[in-house]
Amino acid sequence: MSNFFGRFRTLQWKLTLSYAWVTTAVAAAVFIIFFLIAASLLNFFIPNVASAFQPALRPVESQIAPFLEQSPPDITGLRAWLDSAHQSGEFQVTSESGISNVRFSDVSFVAVVDPSGILLALEPGDNLDQSVETLLFAEALPAFEQAMQGETDPELVTAVQPETNDIFVAVPTFGSDRELLGVFLLVMDLPNPQTDLFTATTLLGILPLVLVIFVVAGFTGTIFGFIASRGFSRRLRRLTETAESWSKGDFSAYVQDESGDEIGQLARRLNQMAEQLQNLVHTRAELATLEERNRLARDLHDSVKQQVFATTMQLGAAQATLDNDPHAAKAHLQEAEQLARQAQQELTGLIQELRPAALEGKGLVEALRGFAEDWSRRTAIAAEVMVVGERPLPLAVEQPLFRVAQEALANIARHSHATNAILHLAWQADEFVLTITDDGRGFDPQATAYGLGLNSMQERLVSVNGRFTVTSARGQGTKLTAVVPLT
Repeated sequence: MSNFFGRFRTLQWKLTLSYAWVTTAVAAAVFIIFFLIAASLLNFFIPNVASAFQPALRPVESQIAPFLEQSPPDITGLRAWLDSAHQSGEFQVTSESGISNVRFSDVSFVAVVDPSGILLALEPGDNLDQSVETLLFAEALPAFEQAMQGETDPELVTAVQPETNDIFVAVPTFGSDRELLGVFLLVMDLPNPQTDLFTATTLLGILPLVLVIFVVAGFTGTIFGFIASRGFSRRLRRLTETAESWSKGDFSAYVQDESGDEIGQLARRLNQMAEQLQNLVHTRAELATLEERNRLARDLHDSVKQQVFATTMQLGAAQATLDNDPHAAKAHLQEAEQLARQAQQELTGLIQELRPAALEGKGLVEALRGFAEDWSRRTAIAAEVMVVGERPLPLAVEQPLFRVAQEALANIARHSHATNAILHLAWQADEFVLTITDDGRGFDPQATAYGLGLNSMQERLVSVNGRFTVTSARGQGTKLTAVVPLT
């Protein structure tokens, strides 16, 4: 389950889900804006509804005129016609374009008045003694008066009640001689955009449409986001893979991204950095080689050259005393032989330090044990190699560690006056630790600047991202620690 949800924490899925959320949010915002605009437009067009509806009601004049043209008017028939329409729930309006129906569920009331304004018929209701003005809202009274004067202009015989959106429509009815027979009155209740459009019934009615819009928008956003983010994810994966190669010391790998966006610019800058690091590594390697040559020259000067010079002096003395004092000449020859043997031992040690094949076919532990045995035999200093949690190491890591151990033992032999040395190799969870200690006279690290040997050790460890520390005190020996990360 954790693996299933873990994939959604990747950048690709984060971008995909963000596209889906944004698309859905935009769809919701567009829908809400459209809904509000529709409500505003309805509110804007409602005043025109009444004037547009009035011509559609004019055919009703032909249906009520037969009742009013009789003398006296057929009030009973007129009321029966309105009652029948009320019972059926709607009344038909016949025109040249066809038959349209007006539902009583949308109508507040329908009435017919005579030319003097007396109610002749009213539906719903049967109180015909009341005044027409009491049935009308204030805005409808001027339109009613215009209709009673025979006005037929839709703009003048219609009205709207702004608060409730009720509309008033009057249809004057004329006889064959254009004499006013009466007026047909209708008051209809239209939906209020500010209230009726946001009722629970309305919202529930549009809920399926809203859900469909959100599902389609979310699905579309997810597909588009997945396709768009896959390219970003692939490019970032190339960056990660190249950076992993760099972490292993392979600066020949480059990020292949020629785009002009920020990721492409980052890739080019990283490639430049890798090239500079590769040049730096080469420079450090050249400096390390130069330092190694300088150290070798110093060692040859301080040891072998002096011993060869002393051997030459002893041989010269033997030659000078050979005729007069053979015993003294023999002593000089023996001393020269001893000096030559010491020079040979020094050269053997230097050759072993320089020999790069010491690790070939061996692990670090075996190579150090063999070297420590030879070193101990040459220097008469006891050496012990201790190992904890041995695991294979890359040759690129073993080589500098082996050189560090060689340099440390060489320093012990030259400067420490120690009788024992211990090499401790420990493989930990994420790093390797090499500790070399001796029981020599020690020194003060704060007062003594690092010599060529210690600087060389630091340089070697830098190439494998390692670190190097020295702990020592006068009369308490020296402890050297080299730590190299394994990840």
